[in-house]
Amino acid sequence: MAISNNNHHALLLASPGMGHIIPALELAKRLVTHKIISKLTFFCGSIKTSTPSKAETQILQSAIKENLFDLIQLPPIDLTIHVSPRDTLETKIAIIMHEIPLLFVSTISSMNLNPTMIITDFFFSQVIPLAKNLNLPTFAFAPTNAWLVALGLHTPTLDKEIEGEYINESKPISIPGCKSIHPLDMFGMLRDRTQRIYHEYVGACEGAALADGIFVNTFHELEPKTLEALGSGHIITKVPVYPVGPIVRDQRSPNGSNEGKIGDVFGWLDKQEEESVVYVSLGSGYTMSFEEIKEMALGLELSGKKFVWSVRPPATKSGTGNYLTAGEEGETRTILGSNNEPSNSFPDEFYRIQTNGIVITDWAPQLDILKHPSFGGFVSHCGWNSLMESVSCGVPIIGLPLYAEQMMNAAMLMEEVGNAIRVEVSPSTNMVGREELSKAIRKIMDKDDKEGCVMRERAKELKHIAERAWFHDGPSYLALSKITHSNRV
Repeated sequence: MAISNNNHHALLLASPGMGHIIPALELAKRLVTHKIISKLTFFCGSIKTSTPSKAETQILQSAIKENLFDLIQLPPIDLTIHVSPRDTLETKIAIIMHEIPLLFVSTISSMNLNPTMIITDFFFSQVIPLAKNLNLPTFAFAPTNAWLVALGLHTPTLDKEIEGEYINESKPISIPGCKSIHPLDMFGMLRDRTQRIYHEYVGACEGAALADGIFVNTFHELEPKTLEALGSGHIITKVPVYPVGPIVRDQRSPNGSNEGKIGDVFGWLDKQEEESVVYVSLGSGYTMSFEEIKEMALGLELSGKKFVWSVRPPATKSGTGNYLTAGEEGETRTILGSNNEPSNSFPDEFYRIQTNGIVITDWAPQLDILKHPSFGGFVSHCGWNSLMESVSCGVPIIGLPLYAEQMMNAAMLMEEVGNAIRVEVSPSTNMVGREELSKAIRKIMDKDDKEGCVMRERAKELKHIAERAWFHDGPSYLALSKITHSNRV
């Protein structure tokens, strides 16, 4: 079915944070380049910081240069007005979730844009009831999996039915027609019902229930049971959910001066055997502690496998403090090899293991790296963007989930999809132990491990399915095309 060009003008609102901006930009590009709509204006929320995120700035500037759509950055939210330095990341995100929808609706109401539809990040779905007086069709875009969308749409019901904290429930929490959630795997925004972020998220879920449709970054073969449940009306009625994934970004170095260093990585990879190297990255929003880096280095050493490890310098205390500011100007990261002079910021074990691999402490083109045939496994924090890239490249996953929905992602891939193994954190140290990590890596990588062989084959099968999803007559392309056939468009 070919979709012809039309006169639709979409406004798309993205959330701050690399995990939201990147898939939103890719969605915008596909809407325009596939001629699903003819005009799009991309709105990006932001926060006021002393040093703007270099990575976010470069990604947005790159999108502007492509000249596919207009890009408008909303006035930044000054968090210092609303929070104190002691407030948590969750409190800051709650402020952002409340303020940016108000700012977006106020801004578009004062502009002469003449839109025909609005698409908002799922987490900003408060926009949908706020924009009701504009009488426009509204859609939500979830840069996550369908299981989290199902949980979100069911959350207002859980809020009424369950007393106390969800994580204290003695039994798994059920969602009609879907895999149940172990209480300890519960989505981060729902782990403390006394916090403001919980109530903001419930409000976003209630807003999403009013949408004319929800687009989600997944594809049918990845989550057939959940997508069937969402389409059955048992979770919520009258909101069609469209799987439009995998939406991943063809990454190129945002900084020309770094291309030579990255070239050295690929030169080294070209000399390695097929599926003999493991890639390690816990994402841009998490900083490991000195002890965590030491334990991971020892785990990589015990595995005996060659590796490429993308890691930022250690923090005094591990955590997600960089989630909103990943890639700030102040960060300096390089590629280290066995001949580098040691620095006091890393443990000795970190340097010792580099005879068997490469460490990248700068920006890494993750998708390009995962595409290289020498990779046979990916040690990942299980952020959804990273998982979609891994699935698209056919690389099985060693999951080390950390926060947000990552525990749910890891559980789903291991228990339902079959392309991953999950490594549990030790209760005594609150870290992943070296023995557990090395055992998981060997299970995925060793050719004579029967379970690992099944996971590797499943990963390759999903790669081929994902490739077909975005052909011109593929299911994800056709699902996104339905935006122009909504009853209200």
